[in-house]
Amino acid sequence: MFDTIHVKPPLICPTCGAEISSLQTKELSDSMAHFKIGSVLKDSPVLTGIVQETLWCNACHHAQREQTNPPVYLVIWHSILAGVEQDLAKAEARLATVDRLDLIAWLDEAQRATARWRRHYYELLRDVQRWHEHLARLASPEPEPTGELAEKRRAFQRLFDLPPEILTAPDPLAAILAKHKHADEEAAD
Repeated sequence: MFDTIHVKPPLICPTCGAEISSLQTKELSDSMAHFKIGSVLKDSPVLTGIVQETLWCNACHHAQREQTNPPVYLVIWHSILAGVEQDLAKAEARLATVDRLDLIAWLDEAQRATARWRRHYYELLRDVQRWHEHLARLASPEPEPTGELAEKRRAFQRLFDLPPEILTAPDPLAAILAKHKHADEEAAD
């Protein structure tokens, strides 16, 4: 099974010049995990060092160009993916220059990503719970109270209801998932 490494800025194919934003490897673990620079490589057999992998260009493959599959080097520092380089000398230099500021930046990004994931998870959970409550109200409707207090109560309830575009959608659960997928994509950019 392959692990996927996402690279920013992307690598450049030496054959066609296409940008390659991810590569796959069997050298790290066998968990089909996704990594980026600064990721902790759990279960990796390499603690510190440089791992040679080959670069696969999808653009060359689709254009049916002969690929040379040039090497790419994974820089691993104390079980952390510290870099992905196309030149061995640059990979060695990167391994030699990892410092505390890099660690702080990677830790900061990991903590921000965790907070984003947690926030998106609880927002999705809240909307699904609101949908469940809406269905429960439809299944056993209570008699509509009247008067000023009843109108205030309905106005207060509308504050916590799902938006009308979700409630009137042909598939409200799909609309909730689409709303949250769009929010996740915006957060990733």
